[in-house]
Amino acid sequence: MSILSQVTVLVAVFNKKEIVRDCIESLLKLDPAPIRILFVDGGSTDGTFQILQEEYKNKIDLYQLPVGHSNRMNWALDNINTKYTALTDADCVVKPNWLAELLKGFSEEKNVIATAGYCGTPKNIAFLQKLIGLEMDNRFDNFPRYLYRAPTMNLCFKTDIARKIRFDEKQKVAIETDFGYRLTKLGKMVYMPKAKVLHYHRSTLKDYFKQQKNQAEWGPRLILKHGKKSLTDQITTLKMTLQIPLFFLSLVFLLFSFINQIFLFPLILMIVSLLIIYLKIIREISPPGKLYLPFLGLFFFRNLAWLVGVLKGIILLFIKA
Repeated sequence: MSILSQVTVLVAVFNKKEIVRDCIESLLKLDPAPIRILFVDGGSTDGTFQILQEEYKNKIDLYQLPVGHSNRMNWALDNINTKYTALTDADCVVKPNWLAELLKGFSEEKNVIATAGYCGTPKNIAFLQKLIGLEMDNRFDNFPRYLYRAPTMNLCFKTDIARKIRFDEKQKVAIETDFGYRLTKLGKMVYMPKAKVLHYHRSTLKDYFKQQKNQAEWGPRLILKHGKKSLTDQITTLKMTLQIPLFFLSLVFLLFSFINQIFLFPLILMIVSLLIIYLKIIREISPPGKLYLPFLGLFFFRNLAWLVGVLKGIILLFIKA
């Protein structure tokens, strides 16, 4: 029996009208093809479900469940009977050999329960998407062989193992982070860089700010649940984690400097430390010189989103305590 006949491709989708066709068309070009392509719509309001239903009903399995993302994923796990489940997102386009490359990892060594692939960036995209993509590409280029977690846009796992741990239905954001940490307690997650998808990142500053803020908001909960692992891993690097306290202290010392100039020195120290981290990351990315200033702006903007999110997350923890 071919290993491809033992895998279901699962896509949880919500309001992706503009890109969902490209996603499906790429999945239909997989070579070899999986035995099943399953789309679970979360109650889209932009016409996504109508596109899926009218144009692809004979090519994919389609269900609509107007519930949270984790609930949809758990429902899908309960209704998948193949040995493996491969995940991608509706705003991704997969390469024809994506699935075959992901599945190779299970036969290359023992105790592998999950594999993850490379998430790249398409061409002909908005300027903001290009910046986000270059920074993300740099992180994926430096992934080690084994991972604690991976984004659900490019992940494959043994279905029975995932069914044991399930997705945390109380976790509204950073769902894949929590899932990955718990999954890799039971076995290895192997990085397969030749298994490639292209991901369309947020195209507006408003959407990017919201995404980053929401991710950071759930950071305190992840720290309480998973400890220091959630402070830095292969995706969230130490240089990224350090930016939050440095950015916070910069704002604090800035405010105090209006009261007493003695705080100017620590303020300068914090700002210089942040700039050093920013520039180190930019040098790793190696963009054209004209992109240095936009990257500095992007990192500052992202730090602001992270700080707002973390502070809100801490406040919510105290309210619920």
